[in-house]
Amino acid sequence: MLFTVASGYALQALAHMPEDGTFMMAKDLSEQLKLPAPYLAKILQKLARAEILESVRGPKGGFRLSRASHRITVGQVLEAMEGQGSLNGCVMGFPACDCDNPCPMHDAWVAVKAQVDSSMTSTTLRDLQLAKMRRTHLQSPQALRRRKT
Repeated sequence: MLFTVASGYALQALAHMPEDGTFMMAKDLSEQLKLPAPYLAKILQKLARAEILESVRGPKGGFRLSRASHRITVGQVLEAMEGQGSLNGCVMGFPACDCDNPCPMHDAWVAVKAQVDSSMTSTTLRDLQLAKMRRTHLQSPQALRRRKT
């Protein structure tokens, strides 16, 4: 896995956020997604500090997307969670690894990193939301019955 569990939880939570600007409580998200509440709350707070989410305290508060889901990339979320340049560095652990002084994995890693970077900067939360809706629809009882016939 290239990214932490926290980043995975962040993407799950963000893909579940309503597009209409409605605030969601961390505990409600936690219950709906079956994720650990205290851990998810910390993740949501981190995303709010990174200005991916807005947060409001109180009974009518919670978290909501700071802008439309098509304007937030997966790369921005991963940068907020993992830090800038989380894929940088030598995968073999060498302190100096570059084109002039490559490790045995350098060329392969450069290609993988370029593909990951491209995918993360072009994929938005809206893309994740749409994929989630398609998957949910395909796994619905009605869809499963249609596939069996």
